[in-house]
Amino acid sequence: MYKFATLLKDLPTLHEYRMSATGYAVWLVWSGELTEAIPSTFRDYGGVEISADRNQAVWYFWSRDVFQAAARLQVWANLNELPVFIQIMPTNLMIGFQGETALSIASELYSQQAMPPGDFEVWVHPKVRPDVENVPGIILEKVDRQITGMASAHWHRLSGDPRIGFRSSLGWYFILRPLGNPLDKRFIEGWPRFFAEVEQIVKRLKLKYILHDNHLIFELENFKALAVWCRELLALVARTKDCEECAYWPCVMAAVEKAGFQFNEDLPRKVSLDWDKMVPDFPHMSYRTAFLLGPRFRVKDVSYSFERNRFTDWCYVLLAESEDTRERGSLNVTLPVALLVGSGRPCFYCGQRSHTETQCPSRRMADLDPGAWRTLAAMSLEELSLALGELGEALREDPAGALDVVLGGQGRPRAILGAVFEINAPAQLRTAPLVMRSLGKELPSGLFKLSPPQDSPHAQALGALVAGDAATADAQAKQGALRAPRDFGFRTVLGFLALERGDLERAGEFWHEAERLGDTPLHFAYHKYLQGRALEVQGRFDQAMTLFRDAHKLCPRWHEPLYRQAASMVKMGFTEHAVGLVDQLVDEDSNMFNRVLVDPEMERGHVQLLGALYGLWVQSRAAARESAEKLRQLRTEIDDWFGDSHEFGQTARRQIDELLLLAEVENFVAFRRLTSGRVQLEKTMRQKIDAETRTLTRQAEAIRERLVRIHEDIAWFPFPRALRDFNRDFNFCVTKLNWVRQQHFTVAANFRQSHEYFRQVEDTLTRLGRRLVTLRIVRDATLFLLLLSKSFMWLEIIGLGLALVGMPVSVFVAEKWGIEWLSQAVEGQRWNVQKGLVVVVSVAAFVFALLRTALVFEKRKARFFEERKELNRKLTREQEGARGARAGSRGAASGAGRRGR
Repeated sequence: MYKFATLLKDLPTLHEYRMSATGYAVWLVWSGELTEAIPSTFRDYGGVEISADRNQAVWYFWSRDVFQAAARLQVWANLNELPVFIQIMPTNLMIGFQGETALSIASELYSQQAMPPGDFEVWVHPKVRPDVENVPGIILEKVDRQITGMASAHWHRLSGDPRIGFRSSLGWYFILRPLGNPLDKRFIEGWPRFFAEVEQIVKRLKLKYILHDNHLIFELENFKALAVWCRELLALVARTKDCEECAYWPCVMAAVEKAGFQFNEDLPRKVSLDWDKMVPDFPHMSYRTAFLLGPRFRVKDVSYSFERNRFTDWCYVLLAESEDTRERGSLNVTLPVALLVGSGRPCFYCGQRSHTETQCPSRRMADLDPGAWRTLAAMSLEELSLALGELGEALREDPAGALDVVLGGQGRPRAILGAVFEINAPAQLRTAPLVMRSLGKELPSGLFKLSPPQDSPHAQALGALVAGDAATADAQAKQGALRAPRDFGFRTVLGFLALERGDLERAGEFWHEAERLGDTPLHFAYHKYLQGRALEVQGRFDQAMTLFRDAHKLCPRWHEPLYRQAASMVKMGFTEHAVGLVDQLVDEDSNMFNRVLVDPEMERGHVQLLGALYGLWVQSRAAARESAEKLRQLRTEIDDWFGDSHEFGQTARRQIDELLLLAEVENFVAFRRLTSGRVQLEKTMRQKIDAETRTLTRQAEAIRERLVRIHEDIAWFPFPRALRDFNRDFNFCVTKLNWVRQQHFTVAANFRQSHEYFRQVEDTLTRLGRRLVTLRIVRDATLFLLLLSKSFMWLEIIGLGLALVGMPVSVFVAEKWGIEWLSQAVEGQRWNVQKGLVVVVSVAAFVFALLRTALVFEKRKARFFEERKELNRKLTREQEGARGARAGSRGAASGAGRRGR
């Protein structure tokens, strides 16, 4: 027995649904292996398989074509053995907000059971019998017997007249329209080449087509033709996009159901589609048609509303996950519908359609918030996607009114919405005062060089505008413009006033006047940006891009005009042309990656951009993972090079820990920061090693000179045994210095060991220095005493000699000149006088010797040690020369011996 409930038990129960449609459920039960003719026929007639199990399945049909399909199979079963039981019953198909599919089946039908069939039978439920009674060629016969397991109802058996050709009512007209200006040179070159590629597929599939006013129109007779064409076209677009030499041109396209339309040149004008807002490169069609295509295609929305959709509303399809799409890939990020809803013109300040400029929350923002992008950079891609979903739920009930509530709150939705309002911050009122106060000449740096805030007339007019007092603001701005006709600020304010009145043309004129009155490239670029933005929100994208390009030329470091160029291209449908600009922006500022993900104004090309960014994501993620592994290796290298105590090693390890934290965040910005941080750290480490190597070389030379001076200072000491500890430390320093000088610093172990040895040598030299002070005192004292003794000795000898000579001379003079008292004094006290002279001479000699030694000590000491150094150098040269001569004589003797042998 086969239970109908088995097919329905795994279907979700939807308490809320997005779409619903009344149709027909087909319960299919078969014996043995099911022939492919049955599912193929069902698809051709508009059937969608909902669930399948062993030898049974349930299908859904939108229209009465289900009876045509059943009759056609019944006619075929008359000629072929077909053990299949088919039951057609009423149902309601429901689609959830996440794409879930459910069927609403009456409870008495839910519990049915069926035996394996022996032949082909089609049963029709009495509630759907009126829908088939008037179909030509279809006959209904009442089922008289009651079969066990079937629901108790007045079932009818369906059969078809073999003379009638049961045809499906399905069919589509496909319209393909190229984007761009037909008079543009690129269009003239690009579209014909791409059309030639499309025409090859059209001719191969044998499709009739019309080419009129650059619109390609052709007819798709059945479901198979539609499915094949969509696959071929999407494959062609993907192939030509990836090939630089191939002929690609962006086009918008739609599959229109035949009902109510004629195959002629006027068809594009009769279809209720806004061609200028359609996503290029993907076939647009009704939800009903898209669901027919089955799981090989993914369905994307084009109408953004919180109201329930109908199956006749428009959507577009793209190929589902396959080998090719897995290789190409796409980021799984969906913008919340609340940021996209609205039928009006985009808000000048933020780009959303749910409110006007006077209602925009950005008017109440006081300062720029670069931190919004840092917050997004700390979120993983999964968290970012969840945050977008949470933001959508928070704004769902009131997309315009709930913006202020979310901005005043906390959490991930606040972070996402804050970033959304930061995207177009240069065009918002909070930037105007910064431009007027700027002391710089270029953007964006000029916004950070500001004069002190003052209650200027500009500020008063802007304050009144922000407060909602447009009349006061207008009066103040006009009076200021009359008083100061050369002041651009008042024209800027008047432009914003015209903008909020809805007069974008007049706003652009005021900003053009302000641009001419500006003083610096900053003023010129800012007002060109405002003019370009005004044209952009009006849909005049070509003129807007020209102004954005001019603004970027004036301030080449300002990325905002480039971003607006890319956004304008996306809005025009030329997403592939914008990818190059997006890549450039992402290379210059990795936060641009997250900006593209959350920007509601990029919605038209969101699918293509997610695919283009996927490649950057994969590359950056792989580079980040490689960088994380290299950072772990780098930590080991830093330990090898610098050890635990080196200051740079400690700083580098902290940086590595901080960078490895980024490896845990699945975010493009984190990937880029991790990779660039690792590269910079490696560069810094190499520079540090080179600098430290040069420092070690200089340090080694300085230590050698210090050791030479120490050696010279202690070489004179006559008692080497008393210097045993001193010599041990000295020899330790010499040994370590010689080891360091023999090593290559490109080896980590040598580099780190050299640092350690130099640290030890420094400590030892410090200790030697303290000991050397004592030795120097002893040395200098000894030398001073020797010099003093020498001087005293010579002075003493000379003084005593003069004293010995002076005594007889004084007696002779006294006698000759008759100085008797002198003669008597000397003669009577000769010995006492002589002793006194010795004492006086000795004291005088010592005093003079002491003074003389003190005066010439430093000079004599320096000359003495310089002579000793020169003598030592001479002896060293002689010894080296003698060793060289001995080595030469040994070599000559050895050579003579070899010749003799």
